[in-house]
Amino acid sequence: MSAAASLIACVLALAACLQGVSGSGIYDPCASQPDLAAGDGFTIGLAYYPGGSLEDWGTLHPCKSADRANLTAAGVASMTFRPKLDAMTFFRGSEAEEGQVLASVSGANIMTVVAYAGEVRSEPRIARVTSTGAVVGGVEPGRVNSLTLVARFDEGRLRYLQWHDLGCGSCARGDLCIHVGDGHQSCAGSETDCSCAGDNCALDLTSSDVLRCQLTLATAFSGTDKHSVPLGSASQIARLGHYSVSGAAGGAGASALGLAQAALG
Repeated sequence: MSAAASLIACVLALAACLQGVSGSGIYDPCASQPDLAAGDGFTIGLAYYPGGSLEDWGTLHPCKSADRANLTAAGVASMTFRPKLDAMTFFRGSEAEEGQVLASVSGANIMTVVAYAGEVRSEPRIARVTSTGAVVGGVEPGRVNSLTLVARFDEGRLRYLQWHDLGCGSCARGDLCIHVGDGHQSCAGSETDCSCAGDNCALDLTSSDVLRCQLTLATAFSGTDKHSVPLGSASQIARLGHYSVSGAAGGAGASALGLAQAALG
């Protein structure tokens, strides 16, 4: 399998795209990061595994050199972003970029993701399913359009990256509700609607409807910063249950740009 191109994302709070997934300094999720205070920048990676099931991740970690070689060979691509500590941030790649990563592995009918920074890695989550048989027990093909991540800190040091289950109460009409892992559910645009072309489609993919066909990630923080100040942005997550993550991000103008021709390694 060929290595996929790495996804490079811009966060709303940043003025320019981050340059390089495995680059040097503050833009590398695997680089050592100092103890942080509220408002400091913090780099996180989101790794996409085309053809990889939830179980295929096992203990694989993009920051471990031996695992990185295996993940690169499997076609895994990574998007990096740099929110400010304790600021709820929405970010995304693009529908085209996600499609290119999935298509980079012949026959792949599922794509899963993990968030990571330094030695910390989240549990995997399903991002896209193109075939009913891709998941044991079956699932309707679709593209997950919202996930919510909480970064938990202790005295300014990252301890956990944990997914928050918002459920499917805020899904747009016509969206699916997909089981994405560990009993969690997320809204997803159907593969039929998201791949439709022509004048008789349920979604206009040249408009904001495209946000229903690509992943938007909401990131918030909890715990304490290096000055023992409580981090409270995670408390805002409950409000997201009243409307869709992708809709909230669209209203805020969050965006991501660029496709870099670089491997994970």
